[in-house]
Amino acid sequence: MVSSFKKIVVSFILSTSVLSQSGIAADRDELATKYPDIEAGSLKPENKKILCPFHRLLERAGLYDAEKETMSSGLLVGISKIISATHEFGCDVGVCAGVATLTSTGQVAKGATTIGKVNFEALDKAFGISHDCGLTFAKGGSTVDDAVRDHTLAELFKRTDSTGHLSLQDLKDVKQGICDAQGVKNSTIGRLEVGLIYSFLGGVQHGYIEYDDVVSFLHAELPKTIGKPAAVFGV
Repeated sequence: MVSSFKKIVVSFILSTSVLSQSGIAADRDELATKYPDIEAGSLKPENKKILCPFHRLLERAGLYDAEKETMSSGLLVGISKIISATHEFGCDVGVCAGVATLTSTGQVAKGATTIGKVNFEALDKAFGISHDCGLTFAKGGSTVDDAVRDHTLAELFKRTDSTGHLSLQDLKDVKQGICDAQGVKNSTIGRLEVGLIYSFLGGVQHGYIEYDDVVSFLHAELPKTIGKPAAVFGV
C-alpha cells in the first residue's frame, strides 16, 4: 500500500511539472527588499522543526505569519496560503499545490494535521512524502541537525570545481552517500527533492549551482541565484 501511494505521489508531481508552466524565476532583489529577515546577517532564527529547506526559508521570511496556527501539535498553514507563498518564490502552481495537497493528505492519514492544512513541524509524518537520508536531518529525525547539515556541506564542498560550482550529479552523489551511510534506500521522493533544490538554485538555467547558494539555502537564507523550483527529470 505504501509503495502504491508513493508511486501515485511521484506520478502526480511529475505530471504537474510538465503541464504547469505558471512559475517564473522570482526577482531576487525584490524578494530581498520585501523580506529582509532572510538576507545574510539577519538575526531572526530559523525554525529547525521545519525539515523542508524551501518552506523553512518561507517561514523565516514571515510569509506564514498571518495565517499560521501555533499549536502544541505543530505549525499548521492552509494550502491556499502555501500556494500563494510558493508561487511568489517562483514555484509552478501545479507542482507546489500538488505537493502541499499530497503532504496534507499524508499527514491527515497519520493524525498530524487537519484537512486542508500542512503541519510544517511534522513533515516526518507525511505518509508517502517523508523520507530518510535527509541533507539536514538525521535518520529518523524530526528537526534540522547542525552536525548533519555541516557534514552535507563539507561533502559538497569537496566536489566544487575551481569556480565554486556544483553539478546536479554532485548533489545526487552526496545524497546517495548519506543514504548508503544510513543503510537506507534512496527513495524517488528523496531524489526529486534533490532536483527541486537544484532547480530553485538556478541549475536548470545555468547548468550548475553555486556552493555558497547551497550554504545559504540550507540555512534558510536567500540565495544569490534563484531559479524556478520544478521537478527535474533524470534524478
